[in-house]
Amino acid sequence: MPISELIVVIYHGIIPEHLTLSQWSQIVRVLRHQQCLARLNWRLQQLGIDIKSLPQFVQNHLKNAEIIANKQKHQVHYEAKELLRLLQPYTAKLLFLKGAGYSLANNASVGHGRTYSDIDLLVDKASLPDVEKELALNGFFAEDLDEYDQKYYRQWSHEIPPLRHGSRGTVLDVHHNLVPLISGRAPDINLFFAHTQTTELGYTIFKPAAMFLHSTVHLFLNEEIKHGFRDLTDLGLLIEQYQSEEFWRELVELAIQSNFARELCLALRYTNKILGQDIPASVQTLLLPYLPGKMALRYLDFIFVRVLRPTHPVFSDRKDQLAQFLLMTRGHYLKMPMPILLKHTFWKGYRNIATTLLGSNFWDKAEPDNNKDVVGRQ
Repeated sequence: MPISELIVVIYHGIIPEHLTLSQWSQIVRVLRHQQCLARLNWRLQQLGIDIKSLPQFVQNHLKNAEIIANKQKHQVHYEAKELLRLLQPYTAKLLFLKGAGYSLANNASVGHGRTYSDIDLLVDKASLPDVEKELALNGFFAEDLDEYDQKYYRQWSHEIPPLRHGSRGTVLDVHHNLVPLISGRAPDINLFFAHTQTTELGYTIFKPAAMFLHSTVHLFLNEEIKHGFRDLTDLGLLIEQYQSEEFWRELVELAIQSNFARELCLALRYTNKILGQDIPASVQTLLLPYLPGKMALRYLDFIFVRVLRPTHPVFSDRKDQLAQFLLMTRGHYLKMPMPILLKHTFWKGYRNIATTLLGSNFWDKAEPDNNKDVVGRQ
């Protein structure tokens, strides 16, 4: 049985007999790459599996991952408390998204063993200048970006440049929408602001249905998926814990209203195909008009079955590499109209070549005069 299939079996609490130490080593390696070691540790304990029955080195890796995940969770709570104190006076809408939102949610399974590299916030666009200014006054600064990248974020994207705290190293991604504005897919963000809840500690996060849909949008409109299996298990855990008639109704309605029904179809398809998650027939019927055609599904299956299963670059083959390339191409195409994409690709290619030949300091001397034109024409 391939390592990816073994990991899915173990994720469901079934430990195959006679696994070799070499197989366990590969399993640990893949799960570390997918940032899923701590999640698997929590998952097995929840399913009643005695971790001490596993090889000692596997136990050590799981325990170390658990320590790191718990440390991150404590750090997120500290940062969230500080951010709430700093930013509440400047915006009535301050939401914690994705990994941070999972960790801050009350008793959410998806928050256990979840690791991440940054904290994602969502604020209303009108308050963004004041929020950014307040963060800068308290030590959060963006890295140095050239004029083109600054305009990319300010005019095309759904977020400002990432901010890093000068002493703590905490990285913030501050969003004002869920997908880039230039894509033409950016929803009316008030649809999502209407689906929020407040935790016991006063943090605002999405309700489970909106949380699921946002995770879906982030996963299936992206050009790069680094931890596909981790992100897929996010979806699976949300379904396991929160599925009810109300959850499914709210999820389908929000997906249709925000024009993300096709992405929802894909999310449910691959949680079923890879994780074996049951999806109610009534939900599948409601989403049937939004399901891609047969040829499109074959193309999408080729990509997502490969990038969302638990894999590692060391074990990838040519089909896996092709799937990653097609994912990148598809993601960029979905994010930008073709004329803009061609200009963007040309400019980035030109910069990379010039930097290689002339060095990065070349850009400190002069920026091209056509920068403004490239970004300004939308």
